Amino acid sequence: MIKAIGIDIVDLDRFGRAVERWGDHFLRRILTPEELAYCRRKAAGLDSMAVRFAAKEAFIKCLDEAAFRHFTWQDVRIENSIHGKPEIKLQGGLAAHFRDHKISVTLSHSRLSAVAVVVIE
Repeated sequence: MIKAIGIDIVDLDRFGRAVERWGDHFLRRILTPEELAYCRRKAAGLDSMAVRFAAKEAFIKCLDEAAFRHFTWQDVRIENSIHGKPEIKLQGGLAAHFRDHKISVTLSHSRLSAVAVVVIE
């Protein structure tokens, strides 16, 4: 049974301006070290960073008050399976809160924007 659905879209130009202005301080706040390393290896690294940010924002939109108390940017990690499928990995209080839930995520981006959808069952 679906418990929550979240969606977020990120304007790539706006995200790029935030990175230019705040640099690594901003990126290290919203992305885990593993996510940052993965994105920096990609040709479209900024797009990959933006779509992971969108996924975390979509995830936030799924949270009730009790779950939101456990949220930190670093406790939500977007990884790709061996087949390239994106997956959400949780740590800390979020992992405990959602241990009995299935969380699905899908990511996409174009030249202009990045979008993510999260479904919690």
